[in-house]
Amino acid sequence: MKRKSNEEETVKVSSHSYASRVSAVYNVLGAHPYIAAFLTIVILTPLCYGAQNNMTPSAKMIFCLIGIALPAAVILLLVRSGLAAHLPSYAVAGVTVIAGLVLSYCFVRSFYPALWIFCYTLLAAVLFRLSLLRDNSDRDRHNAFAIMAVSFALKFSYVLYTSCYTRQNDVGRFNTERGHASYIEYLIENRHLPDFYPASRWQYYHPPLHHTVSAGWISICENVFGAGYNYARESLQMLMLFYSAACVIAVYKLLRHFGFSGKALCLPLMLFAFHPAFILSSGAINNDQLATLLIILTMLFTVRWSREATMKNIIPIALSIGFAMMTKLNAALIAPAVAVIFLWKLAKNIKTWKKLFVQFAVFGVIVFPLGLWWSVRNYIRWGMDPTYVPNLGEETQYVGDDIIGRLFSFAPKQFKRVFENWLMDGHAYDEYNPNVAILKNSLFAEHMSEDNFPKGTVFVPTLLFWVAMLLALFSVGIMVYHLIKKDTRLELHDKAFFAGYWAFLMYYFYLFCYLFPNTCTQNFRYIVPLLAVSAVQFAMLFDSKEEGGETKLRKAVNVTVTCAIFLFALLSTATYLLVGYVDSH
Repeated sequence: MKRKSNEEETVKVSSHSYASRVSAVYNVLGAHPYIAAFLTIVILTPLCYGAQNNMTPSAKMIFCLIGIALPAAVILLLVRSGLAAHLPSYAVAGVTVIAGLVLSYCFVRSFYPALWIFCYTLLAAVLFRLSLLRDNSDRDRHNAFAIMAVSFALKFSYVLYTSCYTRQNDVGRFNTERGHASYIEYLIENRHLPDFYPASRWQYYHPPLHHTVSAGWISICENVFGAGYNYARESLQMLMLFYSAACVIAVYKLLRHFGFSGKALCLPLMLFAFHPAFILSSGAINNDQLATLLIILTMLFTVRWSREATMKNIIPIALSIGFAMMTKLNAALIAPAVAVIFLWKLAKNIKTWKKLFVQFAVFGVIVFPLGLWWSVRNYIRWGMDPTYVPNLGEETQYVGDDIIGRLFSFAPKQFKRVFENWLMDGHAYDEYNPNVAILKNSLFAEHMSEDNFPKGTVFVPTLLFWVAMLLALFSVGIMVYHLIKKDTRLELHDKAFFAGYWAFLMYYFYLFCYLFPNTCTQNFRYIVPLLAVSAVQFAMLFDSKEEGGETKLRKAVNVTVTCAIFLFALLSTATYLLVGYVDSH
């Protein structure tokens, strides 16, 4: 009996030691999460250059070794920690080696290496989480890390089976004179900004930050990694993958800033991390993803400044807004919401207004030159309107200028298929209701259809659409509810910041759809940052409590939304694994 007690004590000590090491790793990653994510991308890039077809046999072997090592390492930790002490270590090792060899054989000869890599990572994440099942002290970080790892693997898989010309927006092609790809290549070849009227070439009117960074990435791949022309340009998707991963990290930090934990932290993070909009944008090489990242960082920096109004905290806000506007000019739409926080802080600290005015002056000195120099340059040199946007007119995709009628038209034909309808693709009409279009577009992009799925599996994206609609409706209702509810973790000015940005961006989106009444303007990519707002709203749902305890209605809503988020993540994953299966065929 004493011997058994000693063994149990040894198991507890060993398990605690393992958990402590994991927590130490978290602390290192948490101190520099964006650097860690970028280094991961840098390591993975030479192995694939953003495409499974670019993987050499030696690269596949390296992925095999990683795929074997991760689950094997976690199983070994399970044994060493005592959590699997009832299993002989040699049996575990033997099973792992045999399974690893079989999987490696299948992986090397498979036509679907991207899907194999996802499955490897999923297995490793599950085993890793199981190995820490008894560690309740760091449960939130364990769950968040697993969510981030699996969602990253899903997006990496998408990048591998998706070409830099597949499901893109306004990208065009390299070695031409049209689109974002052409813009990037122009900078590589000429090493200077366009010296002609930017609006004379399609998409050259955009500010150049994304295109400059992308040109630098391609040059590094060619001159440092030794990649060929096509490999280097395909690898641009890996940079977009980093932006997507960084968005998830930023939202995690945003939720932690407000002290959310448990379900209030992990469920909104899961909803954000597995949203198809970020899977699709991981492979999209236009400027939307970098602009989205910088806007979400602006949210994070702004709420930090609202809590501690120092010069150190206001400079990052100026830099993130300025660089966001250097990426895409409409990123400035977050400025009114930031101004609300500035005015609130000024009103609250009117006696020390001089100190705040110094900060505002520094903010202006940084943000205005960064954000507006491109527009000023083009206006002075060529007289280009700072708000210039190409107008398709009534020649193609025209859906009429009755925006009110379009907004409130929910004819049954719009829900017969969950993918966008386009006349050019042979459908009966062009998608015309912005509300329906952005939901479809957020999940499946513009030109995804039934052909992107194996026969008999279209029910998966169909279910995803209806679950997403339920969550979208809940999101709006939750936001309105928490605006008037007092006992929440967020203070009134925080809620005004997020709700104000949501309202202003949606107003601009509907105005854009009115001014440019074409199907392509109803694209969810213009309002993707609102997913970060939704994450905060759902976090409040799971966090705040009614006085006197939860009501039956609130409990029912929580259970429903919890199930919906889990189902959403599962269906989103299944949808894009099925797309990968077809794309890899």
